[in-house]
Amino acid sequence: MSEPPAVPLLVVEGPAAAVEDARGELASLGWSAVDGIAEVRVRDAASAGAAVLAALEGRPVLAWATADRDVVDRLCDDLRRLGRLDHRVGADPAGWLTGEQHELLAHLGAGASLGAAATALHLSRRSADRRLAAARAALGAASTSAALAAYRRRLARLPARLSAATVPGEEGDRPTG
Repeated sequence: MSEPPAVPLLVVEGPAAAVEDARGELASLGWSAVDGIAEVRVRDAASAGAAVLAALEGRPVLAWATADRDVVDRLCDDLRRLGRLDHRVGADPAGWLTGEQHELLAHLGAGASLGAAATALHLSRRSADRRLAAARAALGAASTSAALAAYRRRLARLPARLSAATVPGEEGDRPTG
């Protein structure tokens, strides 16, 4: 009997921008609403239970934890029993990326030039340049290649949904598995 496929289990303790950053990482890895991602705002034990039930169903979980410490700790313990947990606490806001920055880095990481990525995202080259500069600053990278390396390291924390050769939004973009 084979193991069930790995799904992302994320608990984020921080502001909405941190949740958007995590959501962007999931999208960059090919996870979407079609995959039944359970986005749960964990405010109490009942909502924490809903997140655990979603994970038990084999669904990806993105939990925005704003509950008391003991509730969040129990949630994390329960999710760790079910798979690999990515628990983000008080991350540095300078390192958060927007959804648009995630999209651009995903295209560049798949080998697209900045111009091709801008075209695919319906951006001017100048807008893409600005978006890339902001992403580089957020990742603390001096160059685009350093930003892509840092971005790949961040994505390596989560299981991918798409093959590495697939660029989101392009023809042939089909989930594997």
